Amino acid sequence: MDSQINAFPAGFDAAMPEPVAVTRWSARLADPQCERDYRLARFPDDRRRIMLLMVLVAAAGALIFLGRFYFRLLGGSGQEPLYPPLVSVVIPLCAILLFRRMPTPQALETAVLAVGAFGTTSRLFMLTLQPGLLAMWLPLIVTTVFVIYLYLPVRFVASVGLAAAFSIVTPIWWALLGHPAMPGTEIYHGVLWLVLANALGFTAANAMHRSQRTQFAQSLILQQLLSTDSLTGIANRRRFDSALQREWRRCLRDGLPLSLLMIDVDHFKAYNDQFGHQQGDNCLRHVARLLLARLWRPGDLVARYGGEEFVCLLPEAGPFGARTVANRLATAIQRANIPHPLSPAGERLTISVGVATATDLSGAPEALVALADKLLYAAKDAGRDRVVAGTLARAGAAVAA
Repeated sequence: MDSQINAFPAGFDAAMPEPVAVTRWSARLADPQCERDYRLARFPDDRRRIMLLMVLVAAAGALIFLGRFYFRLLGGSGQEPLYPPLVSVVIPLCAILLFRRMPTPQALETAVLAVGAFGTTSRLFMLTLQPGLLAMWLPLIVTTVFVIYLYLPVRFVASVGLAAAFSIVTPIWWALLGHPAMPGTEIYHGVLWLVLANALGFTAANAMHRSQRTQFAQSLILQQLLSTDSLTGIANRRRFDSALQREWRRCLRDGLPLSLLMIDVDHFKAYNDQFGHQQGDNCLRHVARLLLARLWRPGDLVARYGGEEFVCLLPEAGPFGARTVANRLATAIQRANIPHPLSPAGERLTISVGVATATDLSGAPEALVALADKLLYAAKDAGRDRVVAGTLARAGAAVAA
């Protein structure tokens, strides 16, 4: 048992690390990056929803216009002007064209607020020209308040601000236009309805935003758990396979190389036999931490491939850069001086690395994995504790180095 206790350098905590991708999620709802991810995830649906709303508003305006036009043709007594419903058609159609060009959630929110302010102002001026519509104005105001709170794709703070401004300006305009014909009790009841609509809208919008963000955070936690190796805390095979497919397509599109390191802990079965499986698990955790600490580019990925094998995905890394990283990782493991008395390589833990680089990505990504695995076995057959590199020059052709 003493050999197990001293199997790691001083200062190494065998219980660490916690899962790298999961530990920060305790306060994730307050994380600005999480908020940005949330808004990006909802962006396509938000844009479709606001465009659908504009279509409905334009359709309502078109129906009103056709109705008024029809009664004019019949020579009816009503001579209501035709331009107000036309404005209700033109503004939403222009808004749809504008919203389609918005590339980010922030731009969409700015456009929605601008269109909302412009549309409200235009309706107020039309109300000035059509005082006969005052009787219908209160239902329109209450309905608009609920639409602002619950339907517009804007942040909660922005929806509260817009609804508050709308609820202050619109009733004042309404009361001034109706004075003195409008009774004071009707104005009072209108204000009460607006206060109630804002209270209900605020409560419902607050609950909706919290629920949506909580669900998003929980889905990300689940996604991270499914893509994290439970033993080492780094990416698992599932996440590596997904990243490989994604980076292969990206590098193929941009004409960039893609490198893959296949790493095996040398003589790990002998290590387990000597120290036990619990100490072997601690060893794998330590190796994972060392590998992760030596990958300095944000796009690089280290994952546990299976058993004592790890993989490192290096997008945009050519043969020289990939071999440099492999040597750096091997050196880091050597300098850690993890005791391995049964290892032929100086009684310390070492790794063997197969380095495969694809310069022609016209084939399938599985060819890169197969080459890296073949080069790893070449390193093990040559005596282990070494790096063997090769290039996948074209589909199905490998050039060893």
